[in-house]
Amino acid sequence: MTNVFENPWLMLTLAAISIIPVYFVRQAKPEWGYRPLLIPILLAALGFGLDYAVQTDSEKIHAIIRTCRQAAVTGDIAPIEEVLCDNYDDGFHRGREDFLNSARRAISQAAVSRVRFQKTELTLEGQRAVMELDAVVHLDPQSQYAAYGSLVFVSLRVEFAKLPTDQWCIRGVGITSVNNQRVNWGAVR
Repeated sequence: MTNVFENPWLMLTLAAISIIPVYFVRQAKPEWGYRPLLIPILLAALGFGLDYAVQTDSEKIHAIIRTCRQAAVTGDIAPIEEVLCDNYDDGFHRGREDFLNSARRAISQAAVSRVRFQKTELTLEGQRAVMELDAVVHLDPQSQYAAYGSLVFVSLRVEFAKLPTDQWCIRGVGITSVNNQRVNWGAVR
């Protein structure tokens, strides 16, 4: 079933369906005027209000991914630092700082002009979450890596952990393929 906090479609559907009984009520009680029409309007407003007011875990995680995408495009690593867990571990880098140093080098050399997500598959399991992510990275034609092609297809596996403050952070990132070739961090570093 649809979560009313993630999108307004359930409440908008209820608002649309409620127009039918409202029509019959207006026919039976013409003295009520347009007051019955407030019901579908209030349901629609409630749908948008709940969607806007409450940020779910899924929406928080997707916001982190969008922040990382924007950081890659602008070349500013600071937003990524904010969303990494203190105990970051991807099995290859020696910790959070080692990963950030690698990211700084890669972002400065690559000159990413745009990142478009092809697939994002999120699995939430209590205080942990895993996202399988396929993206198309558009490189600036003047970048060091553009000699290999201006488009790079990247698949990542991102692990998240929920902090006691109800915020999410990136616990680990694994690269699974580049241009549909299976790789790991050792191959791309």
